[in-house]
Amino acid sequence: MTSHAYLRRARPALGTLVEMGARIGASGPEAAEAALAEAWTVLARVERALSAFDPGSDVGRFNAAPAGSDLSITRDTATVLRAAAELRLASDGLFDVSQGTGSQAWWLSEECGGHRLHKQAAGVRLDLGGIGKGHAVDQAFEALASALGQAPEDVACWVNAGGDLRATGVALPVHLRDEQRGGARPWLVLREGALATSHFGPGARALLTGGPAELRAHVSVASSSCLWSDALTKVVAGTGRVDHPLLARHGATAWLHPAGAGA
Repeated sequence: MTSHAYLRRARPALGTLVEMGARIGASGPEAAEAALAEAWTVLARVERALSAFDPGSDVGRFNAAPAGSDLSITRDTATVLRAAAELRLASDGLFDVSQGTGSQAWWLSEECGGHRLHKQAAGVRLDLGGIGKGHAVDQAFEALASALGQAPEDVACWVNAGGDLRATGVALPVHLRDEQRGGARPWLVLREGALATSHFGPGARALLTGGPAELRAHVSVASSSCLWSDALTKVVAGTGRVDHPLLARHGATAWLHPAGAGA
């Protein structure tokens, strides 16, 4: 990065260590600190809605509910589920947030301006880990950029949640790590947009309903949105195609890394 002064903050969230940073502008470090605080509040809001490990979250309540339930959910959950439903159809069922428990057993509706999630089978369970972290990064990033109160061309900030990163106005180096032998090597510099890297090797949490297992190592996808970058890594891993039509649809670029290497 340049010689500009930046304010950085990090804390555990989203199952990883999340770092946020912002360039200190003319309003001083206090303004940057306040903007970061707003971004952390938004990140926590999204995590509370989407976490499969919180029984009070939208996902937790859905998973515990009986068949036939009709639940009120937040805008964040509805946004992620709409994207998941689109990806399920476009990938012929490969992208499945029910992880095989019932891809057709949930659906969304809107009533009186609210979002409703319907459960059609008792056994269906949702896990938004393959797409929700990207949405959380997007929301925190947009809150941070807005709260800085600067003209868009003057904003310089980022949100980094492990393998999910979104930035603007900065030059963030990204390294590839070797999980088998240790160490890391420089890979690229992210200056604008979003980048997500997911691990699909043995023991990885990212699960697919099909696809060539021999290609499930590390996949990176760059686009303008961390939600789509995050989700599309699963499509690329499941098909082995860095030229999958869904990438072009979302203006994304993908990489398949050798086994053991990850961002």
